[in-house]
Amino acid sequence: MAEIDNGSQRGKSRNIRPYVLVLFILSGLFAFRVIAQLIQFVYPVSFLPPYTAWHSGALPYGVLLMTQGVILAVCLRIVWSVFKGTVLASRQKGTILLGVGVIYLVSMGARLMIGLTIGSDHFWFGAMLPTFFHIVLASFFIVYGRFHAVVSRESTEIEKVDFG
Repeated sequence: MAEIDNGSQRGKSRNIRPYVLVLFILSGLFAFRVIAQLIQFVYPVSFLPPYTAWHSGALPYGVLLMTQGVILAVCLRIVWSVFKGTVLASRQKGTILLGVGVIYLVSMGARLMIGLTIGSDHFWFGAMLPTFFHIVLASFFIVYGRFHAVVSRESTEIEKVDFG
């Protein structure tokens, strides 16, 4: 499970267990968010925050739910591919994912700070739970980008050693 071993990496193995674990946890957190909001929409329960706390109102709920389903499917596919060792690591992809992830994280951090201070009455800034789960998704981008950056760098180092 936790090692990559394919021809592009000259048969050398890398420990990817931490990436799989963190990506799986982040996907699980996002799945919890999707399921909890759906429960509160269909059959509200007292032990979860109310539906309005989960939904900023930026998108109609049906559109949001379909979008979240696609995002969750993509995340789980990525976790499975990393787990199986079928991902071909790319430094360029890692750089792009890290850049997007950092921009996403900083913007959601700013949204959170504005919501906690001057914008708590605004529907988008005041939506703390959606903002937290955007931070979860930004973290997914960063971890997956780091996976690509580290594994592709290690592959390049192996090729240098193998071919002088």
